[in-house]
Amino acid sequence: MRVSATFCSKGGVGKTTTTANLGGSLVGAGLRVLLIGLDSQPTLSSFYDLSQPAPGGVHELPATELVGLDQIISRTAFSNLDITASNDYRNQLQQLLLNAPMVVSG
Repeated sequence: MRVSATFCSKGGVGKTTTTANLGGSLVGAGLRVLLIGLDSQPTLSSFYDLSQPAPGGVHELPATELVGLDQIISRTAFSNLDITASNDYRNQLQQLLLNAPMVVSG
């Protein structure tokens, strides 16, 4: 598994567009991709048609104790491209992540 992050503190520089296009390119190269939107604007999930939208999104990870992956991962029309949509409409994700208990598995 490889993880890549696209971030910048300035808005409007193309982070979401770059992420969506990179994800699509990686799927085109035969890889399985999960895009995770952490922005308070749920723009990332609008780039691809969702064949199976999940009822939740990234907000449920730190906000609830137990969340099944099928509850937060939306399937797109592309078989190897899934999205965990941003649904942080009140812009609370940063504070939730800061206060989330650290989970260590061994």
